[in-house]
Amino acid sequence: MITDLRAGSRAVPQPSNRPTAPSTGEPIGATGRSATWSAPESAGRSDTRPTVTAPGNWPVLKPVLIFHLVSRAVVVTGLVLASIWSGRPFPEVMTRWDGEWYKKVAEQGYPSPLPVHPTGRYESSTAAFFPLYPLLTKGLTGLGMPFWLSGMVINLVASTAAVLIIVLVGTQYLDRRPAQLLGCLWTAFPVSAVLTTTYTEAVFTALGAGALLLALRRRWVLAGLLAALAGAVRAPGIVFAGAVGLAALEAILRRREWRALAGAVVAPLGFLAAIGYIGLRTGAADAWRLTERDGWHTSLNFGAEWVNFLTPRTTNQHDLVHLGMGLMAIGLIVLMIIAIIRRPPVPIIGLLIVGAFTAFGFGGVMMNAAPRVMMSFFPVLAPLAVLMARWRTPVQWLLLSVAAVIAAVLGGYFFAFAPLPV
Repeated sequence: MITDLRAGSRAVPQPSNRPTAPSTGEPIGATGRSATWSAPESAGRSDTRPTVTAPGNWPVLKPVLIFHLVSRAVVVTGLVLASIWSGRPFPEVMTRWDGEWYKKVAEQGYPSPLPVHPTGRYESSTAAFFPLYPLLTKGLTGLGMPFWLSGMVINLVASTAAVLIIVLVGTQYLDRRPAQLLGCLWTAFPVSAVLTTTYTEAVFTALGAGALLLALRRRWVLAGLLAALAGAVRAPGIVFAGAVGLAALEAILRRREWRALAGAVVAPLGFLAAIGYIGLRTGAADAWRLTERDGWHTSLNFGAEWVNFLTPRTTNQHDLVHLGMGLMAIGLIVLMIIAIIRRPPVPIIGLLIVGAFTAFGFGGVMMNAAPRVMMSFFPVLAPLAVLMARWRTPVQWLLLSVAAVIAAVLGGYFFAFAPLPV
């Protein structure tokens, strides 16, 4: 399987030194990199790297698809074993933490009015959760499928689409082999069990990655529509909308491509519509913000609270989990910096900077979710993909296999045993 990763890298022609007139399908934001994402040889040179198109897609995507499906099977096995050992029913494991809230949204909708604690602060409620994912599950639960299984089916389809789109995004500025490894690293990310349980990361990343790919290929309206849908799944979808807007701005400034405005205008509408819908259903226009602030204690602190995560006072489960999250946060920030230094397309730079701020700049319960938030901004893993592409095939296979097993173990822990959510 991994041998195919190495074979795929030989098929990419080197970029030409001759300037070419950009076509409507040419990737934007590139600077003439070599196939391994090295520094540009001459500033301002247009990149003539061909995009991966059918029928050439399948040889590139096939090994990643196989690894993704195998990794999902490993994660499900870990969740099943954790269910047995913990005594929790498997459906409860699949819907623990955020899944319970999305189930409430699907079955009960949003509260009206917002629940208020005797102290006057707003309590935790479904108003903190966007509506598109529960709406998707209702399409299957309406056929008699239980919520946990409908979410599992939707996430398998969505995560499969996401990992393939991630590879295609990678081919816009990486060699094929690192692009393939980028998809494999995403699906084997330490907290990738959320791609199987009833969380939104699979759907969110599929839509966001699709928006990014279409923006890089200058398909502006479709890019804006997918970014809008991502914004209706999760609040960080506004980051993908910003990436589409940045790509459009670059297209206008560099080529006077005014049609890019269409994508930039459409992209944030899903996020705004989700907030407006929640406000309409609850009777409070800012219901989402109030619930996040009071119910989940979310506040902008520019990352100051991570110091507490990294300096635990005890060795209980809470503090150890926080320490692990803090160490993961440091690793992701380092990867983000390296990814930006290597000068990917401008929209990806913007995605990484704003995405990191969204993931790590806020305090409260959201800090537990920071690694999986950053996971959705998958170009952060590109430096690891480029590094691994230089190693021998058996080493790649070994590391990816270990990563998949670790993801299964952590998934079993967080969804069956952990005293706090991921």
